[in-house]
Amino acid sequence: MIWMRSTLLFLFVMSGVVFGDRPVHAAGCDGVVGKWAWFVGGEVTINADGTFTQQSGNSGTWECTDASKGAVALKWKQGGYLNRLALAEGGAKLVSTDPSQSFVKATRMNQEQALADILTRQDTGSPSSSRRPTGQPGGTVPIKPSTPVTQPKAPISYDSPQGLVSSDPKVEARFKQGYDLYMKKSYAAAFPILMETAQAGHPRAQAVLGIIYSQGRGQPVDNKQAAVWYGKAAAQGHRAAQFSLGNLYFEGDGVPKDQVKAVQLYRQSADQGFPHAEFHLGLAYEFGWGGLPRDRRMAIKWLDRASRHKHGQAGWILTWLEDPKTPHFKDVEQLGNYIGGIIDRRAAAAFGGGGDGGGGNPCSSYSGPVAAACNRGDGGAMDRYQKNQPSQEDRRQYGAPDKVY
Repeated sequence: MIWMRSTLLFLFVMSGVVFGDRPVHAAGCDGVVGKWAWFVGGEVTINADGTFTQQSGNSGTWECTDASKGAVALKWKQGGYLNRLALAEGGAKLVSTDPSQSFVKATRMNQEQALADILTRQDTGSPSSSRRPTGQPGGTVPIKPSTPVTQPKAPISYDSPQGLVSSDPKVEARFKQGYDLYMKKSYAAAFPILMETAQAGHPRAQAVLGIIYSQGRGQPVDNKQAAVWYGKAAAQGHRAAQFSLGNLYFEGDGVPKDQVKAVQLYRQSADQGFPHAEFHLGLAYEFGWGGLPRDRRMAIKWLDRASRHKHGQAGWILTWLEDPKTPHFKDVEQLGNYIGGIIDRRAAAAFGGGGDGGGGNPCSSYSGPVAAACNRGDGGAMDRYQKNQPSQEDRRQYGAPDKVY
């Protein structure tokens, strides 16, 4: 299992941040991407591009129907069959949300890689850690749809969620012209219009220029210029620009690295209800980023807010942090190892001890009593050892601490 450094988490939503203050990509159902052992046997691979394939040769498309629950609809090409499912058991399973199809379910086959995709930005050049439970034949049972697939969503509205408009009707009309060209990916034509209206003080034009420079859309990537324009929009209260500027400060891209300032910008954005900022602020409290005190109560508060605002990953991680058995970890990698270990054990139990295919033990990064507690799934003992405060019962079961975390 390959883990990226924890700060890459903050780049995970960078590609979808500012189009009129809306995320470009809906990330709430990303957790379904991966390989699944289907309920009738065989392997179904759900791809990030909205398609899926099955070993029998059937395939189809899928769409996110409820980002807050990780709910999706899978439409099979052969027969036009429809399955509606949602993530369950911390992302380890997909279960039907249709009472007439309660038998339709799947169990994740590559738990660690899926977790890495959720918690960090995956290195797409790295080999997969997927594995297949033994004794799973191919083939699928077609399921007739009980309800039609939802209609495609309407195009993103031009209107600003924050009501950010220019007081000059001519500037507003000119911005709309440039924005429409930009949304059609006519970047060369859009750029001079957006620059003109940004220089006239239009906050949304300034925010879009930040995206253009940070992602190289029709212009060379220039994070210094991105920071300039994000900064102008952020100063006018554009919440997505505040979040994006925070990302640049967190990583030191185009500006001096300053995680304290980054978290301050996340807070400004989160206070305005921007779900990505709420999510990041929750993680900042969990891991003490940017000088914040480590405070799980505050982490849960902000992750809950992000989840209520349809940030799917926030709800997924929230379920683990709300569990009193989940210890406090120093970084994303340790939390991921812990969660991956639990998912592994559930998958092994579901397949009669199918095992993990050799290697990849999520407790292998620990040693001594902490490793022993991890292998037993004793999160409370792990937490106490990592605080160098093991109880007498901990010492009796696992031994004296041999490492101060």
